[in-house]
Amino acid sequence: MVDARGFAVATLLLVLLQAPQQHGLDTPLEVVRERRVFMDNSSISRPPRSGFHFPRFDARMHDGDEVQIESIHTTWLRISRHPALTLQGRTVALRAASGKFCAVQLSEATGLIRCDKDSPPFAAWFEVSHGSSNVSLRSVRGGDYCVDQPLGVRCDRKRVSQWEVFHIIDAGNGRIALRGGREDKFCWDNGKGFICDLSDMIYEATFEPVTDTPLRARIVQTKDPNAASVFTVYRHNLEVPTVALRCKEDGFYVTVSRGFLSCSSKTPWQIRYARATWWDVKTATFRAPDSGLYFEAGDPKDGDHVTVDNKDGTGWALWRVQLLGGFEPLRPLVRGVNLGNWFLMERWMAQELFYDESGSRAFPGKCDAMDEYGLMDALGHEAAAQRMKQHWSTWIKEEDIAWLGAHGINTVRVPFGYWMVFPERPFVDGQLHYLDRLFEWCKKHRVAVLLDFHGLKGSQTGNPTSGNCGACGNAACGKTKVDFLEHENLNLKVIDFLTTRFSNSPVYLGFAVANEVSSTANSRDVMAFYQKAYAIVRKKSKDALVVLFATFNPSTYPFPNFRNVVEDIHIYFGMGFGHPSLDQQENLHRARRAVADLHWHVLVGEWSLGANGHNTLHWQPKQREKFFATFAKMQLQAWETHSIGWFYWSYKTSFPNSTWNFRDMCMIGWLPGCNGVLTYASTYWWQESACAYAYLDGGCPNRQAETWNELVVRPAQSILRPEAAPWILTAAMCCGAAGALVGFCRPAWAAKCATTAGTAVAAATNALMQALAPLLAATGWLPRPTGTNSSGFQHVRSREREGVLTPSATSESSFINGDTVLCSPGAPAGIGIANSLRAADNMEQPFIW
Repeated sequence: MVDARGFAVATLLLVLLQAPQQHGLDTPLEVVRERRVFMDNSSISRPPRSGFHFPRFDARMHDGDEVQIESIHTTWLRISRHPALTLQGRTVALRAASGKFCAVQLSEATGLIRCDKDSPPFAAWFEVSHGSSNVSLRSVRGGDYCVDQPLGVRCDRKRVSQWEVFHIIDAGNGRIALRGGREDKFCWDNGKGFICDLSDMIYEATFEPVTDTPLRARIVQTKDPNAASVFTVYRHNLEVPTVALRCKEDGFYVTVSRGFLSCSSKTPWQIRYARATWWDVKTATFRAPDSGLYFEAGDPKDGDHVTVDNKDGTGWALWRVQLLGGFEPLRPLVRGVNLGNWFLMERWMAQELFYDESGSRAFPGKCDAMDEYGLMDALGHEAAAQRMKQHWSTWIKEEDIAWLGAHGINTVRVPFGYWMVFPERPFVDGQLHYLDRLFEWCKKHRVAVLLDFHGLKGSQTGNPTSGNCGACGNAACGKTKVDFLEHENLNLKVIDFLTTRFSNSPVYLGFAVANEVSSTANSRDVMAFYQKAYAIVRKKSKDALVVLFATFNPSTYPFPNFRNVVEDIHIYFGMGFGHPSLDQQENLHRARRAVADLHWHVLVGEWSLGANGHNTLHWQPKQREKFFATFAKMQLQAWETHSIGWFYWSYKTSFPNSTWNFRDMCMIGWLPGCNGVLTYASTYWWQESACAYAYLDGGCPNRQAETWNELVVRPAQSILRPEAAPWILTAAMCCGAAGALVGFCRPAWAAKCATTAGTAVAAATNALMQALAPLLAATGWLPRPTGTNSSGFQHVRSREREGVLTPSATSESSFINGDTVLCSPGAPAGIGIANSLRAADNMEQPFIW
């Protein structure tokens, strides 16, 4: 009989070859690539994520931002087309209702004005100056000011006093009216001359102002925030301290002329811009490029004028910028784990690594080997080198990265110390080789990398997580170090070296500048260090994330040129964040408050299912199961609703069955990605409803959850397009059924073909399936080869429902529930297990610094 698999494989190959092809491995991952999309209050999801709140006061002034500008008087800039303002500083001729132009009579020494000229002679031009709606008219011919007198308006005064002031009225349809300063009556040409004696504005008292160039809108201030105008920022280079402001209403750019602001330039007119020099993210100053004078809002009691005449840039020259919308960087949600204790060891995570040179005993002194520096010093160089190389080569392997990429994780955070680049004694050289390998593994398995500067020289934390903290808080052991700023140059060289080495990698996500900076450091000096570190990272990559830790809340500091910067927040319930409540809604409220409403985007760089404050070991199994399952959903809901992603701490420790082991928690089912009990929503958060991330609250009604396979087969993370895979399987099954039918009916033509081709097809099928195995397994559509049977495959059930999973590499032993082995290498499916894994009763909650 003809082998049905031959038909299936042939069809599968045909569809595979016609399926859309993936980008090559050199194409940056989607989570790495930045796409900038304009977002405002109408386009953001609800509830909004940190960094996506609009409107908000934020003087960042990025290209394309739409802003409103508020003065220190709480007045707002607005565009006005009132002729009293648009005519100020301009030279104008007045055409009366009769169609004749008004001009100073050359034959009369008194400067009498008559409206009897068919075209405007030199004497018909007047200079409009002074005041806001109150202006003065000055004859261009003689330079004298015009005055409202009982017998008519005459231009014969050398200075302005009360009667030399006129009030301009907007009469509509491009016409104006003038009221004199003597009796506040309307001016008109009564046939004998220009006189102000009308109580009512009639058509004969209106004039058409004629100018040599078109009139442009003036910028004034208003107390009504609803009347504030919108300006679009033009700023292509954040390194240059200038911006141009485009008046959105008419499309012209803001310029300065004769000490006033107007919307009058067709091309960007550069304004010198600076943020506040104190800790204020909202405030900025603006200066004219030629005079260097600052924009200033006058006292509202004196009118609505805004001038450019302040020399100091203080007081009334300060402005608050309200951001209405802007081009924001969008990336898929970061779902990651920390590769803790690999390049920077922490004693609590692997006590056995901190034993003496024999490897069997802890060091006797309480001040010995408190951190990695202490361990290296205590071991001596030769023993330390041997231990570290063994550790680096085994703690994280390629199969770990492959496992993460296949279970919904798209990024790893890699903690390291300065000794990776500058391995000063007693530290050991050799880490860079393994970091290079990690990038290759991540490239192969499409997992992004965030480099995390966890241990700066001089220590930024004062505790063992920095790897070189001196006494590490133990006064009996000497001085605790928080001296990283004293070693600024070397620390910046580390950043420069690693960004130079990896910035062009398609899996390089960005750089976390300094992990968990101590609040005992000088805040301004820390911000200055951040500015220098940012410049280094940004010089190497325009898209890389620059991650700054939350100490001192750097998102509220007025950095002059930052973009693509996120604030890193670490949240451990029971450790600096208060004990978790048994009420998960209360926990959710606290978690939301920690990550919402920041000016920058937020990454939750560390979190776990540790529940310090509760003795969960003494709980009933069902109580513990329910608590941790909902505790995980609560945190995932908070992080994926209000931040741009998270990193679990950590991928593994040396002790099994712990809430600090991401892989163990995934296999149990408390975290998504392993057994289908809990599944992730889409990483494309801007296309999803917020309810999709409401893991604790039940998600969206009637929403079809992502399956495990859908997590694996991502458009940018798989070999096959997800939309092609169902057709491949359908075609394969149909062809297989057809082959089986042919074999059952055995028509003569088929029997003849089978006699000569059957054996060849079967052999070719087996060979082809062997060749395709890695490809198909990577897509999640076929099981991975085991090499334990003749065909090269071992039958397994769907991974969405399968209770037996590959044993965790995070543990030296298997999950234990009493005396029952839940999962052990080589155990047949279904023996000694429940339908799904659950936590053992002896859950550990180890101490963390």
